[in-house]
Amino acid sequence: MLTLEDTVYDEQLLKLGFHYGNQSFNPDFAHEMKKIVYRKESGEIAFFQRHSASEKRAMRLLTQAGLQQISDVHFKLSPDRPEKTITEWIHQNREMLKHSFLLTSNKKNAHYCLDEIQIEQNCDDGPDWFELNITVVIGTMRIPFSRFRKHILEERKEFLLPNGQMFLLPDEWFSKYGNLLEMGDQTEKGIRLKHTFIGAVQSALDENGLKRFPNKIQIKDIQVPEGLKAQLRPYQQKGFSWMVQLNEQGFGGCLADDMGLGKTLQTLTLLQYIYKPLTSDTTHQEIATISSTSIEKQQPTSDPTGQFSLFGFDSENELLPDVREIREKNIVVTDPRPKKKQAPRKPATLIVVPTSLLHNWHREAKRFTTLSMTEYNSTTVIPKEHPERFFGRFHLIFTTYGMMRNNIETLRSYCFEYIVLDESQNIKNSDSLTFRATIQLQSKHRLVLTGTPIENSLKDLWAQFRFLQPDLLGEENVFQKQFITPIRQGNTRLEGRLQQLTSPFILRRSKKEVAPELPPLTEETIFCDMTEEQHNYYEQEKNSLRNILLQQPQHQDRLHSFSILNGILRLRQLSCHPQLVFPDFTGISGKMEQIIETFDTLQSEGHKVLIFSSFVRHLEIIAEAFQERNWKYALLTGSTNNRPSEIAHFTDQKDVQAFLISLKAGGVGLNLTQADYVFIIDPWWNPAAEAQAIARAHRIGQDKQVIAYRFITQNSIEEKILHLQDKKRKLAETFIADSDTLPVFTNEQWADLLD
Repeated sequence: MLTLEDTVYDEQLLKLGFHYGNQSFNPDFAHEMKKIVYRKESGEIAFFQRHSASEKRAMRLLTQAGLQQISDVHFKLSPDRPEKTITEWIHQNREMLKHSFLLTSNKKNAHYCLDEIQIEQNCDDGPDWFELNITVVIGTMRIPFSRFRKHILEERKEFLLPNGQMFLLPDEWFSKYGNLLEMGDQTEKGIRLKHTFIGAVQSALDENGLKRFPNKIQIKDIQVPEGLKAQLRPYQQKGFSWMVQLNEQGFGGCLADDMGLGKTLQTLTLLQYIYKPLTSDTTHQEIATISSTSIEKQQPTSDPTGQFSLFGFDSENELLPDVREIREKNIVVTDPRPKKKQAPRKPATLIVVPTSLLHNWHREAKRFTTLSMTEYNSTTVIPKEHPERFFGRFHLIFTTYGMMRNNIETLRSYCFEYIVLDESQNIKNSDSLTFRATIQLQSKHRLVLTGTPIENSLKDLWAQFRFLQPDLLGEENVFQKQFITPIRQGNTRLEGRLQQLTSPFILRRSKKEVAPELPPLTEETIFCDMTEEQHNYYEQEKNSLRNILLQQPQHQDRLHSFSILNGILRLRQLSCHPQLVFPDFTGISGKMEQIIETFDTLQSEGHKVLIFSSFVRHLEIIAEAFQERNWKYALLTGSTNNRPSEIAHFTDQKDVQAFLISLKAGGVGLNLTQADYVFIIDPWWNPAAEAQAIARAHRIGQDKQVIAYRFITQNSIEEKILHLQDKKRKLAETFIADSDTLPVFTNEQWADLLD
């Protein structure tokens, strides 16, 4: 007899016992009793023989099947087993248990049913909904799946069957069908869901079900439009086809490829496909009036179809000479041929990008497409009552997040064909004006592009899906309660359910996966020591900040938060160079010495180096050191007036071996494969920002091995930042099958950061 028991530690155990008639015994072989004497109710004395060999065999069966004995009577799942829970183990070993044991529940006086389980399902595909009909077959019993709805949503595993036996719901049902039952509506046939929840349907359907709906779930190869002036790589072809499929189904999507894999080109291919502009005017049209006397002068002529034409066209469909003569005499002829019916022109597409990428998008669109385009900026004049008179003249409208935010009243009054958000992590903060403006925009289709859909937390994902598919993840407070909090507490089942909902709308490929020919990327950390004077400044600032936290541990007002954030910023700057905090400082920085020494070696060997910092002043200090040594360099920051010129200065000049770039101005949108070394000279809170910077050199077209150095000051806050980066990297990898925001901490967490 095996009894399933729950423990106070939320762990299930199996309790083993042996029953002889109405007598029960524990498997205690140390005091083995072979002959059992007992008195019947009638008073008669009776006895029976215990079968120790059979009892030992039963115990051996359990251990051989993957259980670990932890007491005389209790067994638990061995840690090296592929099954995650006892419930999963029971279903995997159903046949062995059915023939050798009786499985019971300690909660209810019922035996567990160990019959084979089969799922029968079919799916009707409506115009904007799916309807699933699922039946569970247990032995000879057929049960509509809707009967299990309450148990699955309440995560109750035990279900009482009509025959009085207990049925143990398989673990996979809770993740596989949870979204289906929660998001769907029960109908007479089964469960109905909007097309938005295709992920839940896809998870529920077996292989047979999938074959019934190939155009809903599988990616078909779409022919690249003729007007595209580029050759797509195979993975780019797949990305384009995936976006076309989303378009046909009316879905929004997130193209989340690694940096440097051509998200811009894939998107432009989609837009070329959507608009398909004509390359020549195929509807020759003569608009005119013609006098009756002129008409009478023309003799009917035969066209290639055998029909006669009063207006005199030859076999090549050209006007005859006498008609040309009429035109020369200022008589204009109307072409009577039936005009080819043209589809109404599609609305324009709005492409919103960071300011630093505006030039890149415009250049790529002109290079690869035949689409008409313009930039919406502060000099653009649009009729307020009729914005279509401006927007309707173009296929592509480029603008920045700042322009979009400041001119939302105008932009939201027009319904675009597509709205494309590049570097869409710009809308991750749901409290920001940028996010609030973005969700007011109107369009038929939506697309976001980002190499980092999750930078800090799952709220980033919610914000972008609020723009893409507003009804998919619900309201923010519901999403926080339903997914963010449980997942943060380690609920892997809800992790799976969230992946299930979002995965159909996210496509991510890594460079390693799709570009094996790309030379390897090597990342190394160079630890730097502070100078004595630098260390003294750092310790003074750290002690001052720690005192603020200790003296006012409960304060949450803005002034208190500002003091903490300012103190943290000063510590980061002091870790780099005291001059960032104290302009009159004349000493040296340990990190600066290490950067100069490393670059000196590389430049003597002919390498080109990208040097990234989140502090412009840090770059200026390095530039001053370079000038002292007569080393040529290029500099790109937010205040650079002519970006293309500065970029060309680095890429075209062989003796310009350093490109000093601020993380804000040059972390995205640059192709700098001339460089084979990247310096990250101060760490940022999120690894995504650094990864984007490194991708300026390690991208398609690079033929050299790229080496990235991170310069970290030892025994400083920079080492703590590395630990935070690891945590955020794991979160992103979990939900995206592969920043500029400071993390939000409590006072205790800030204090821990200073330890």
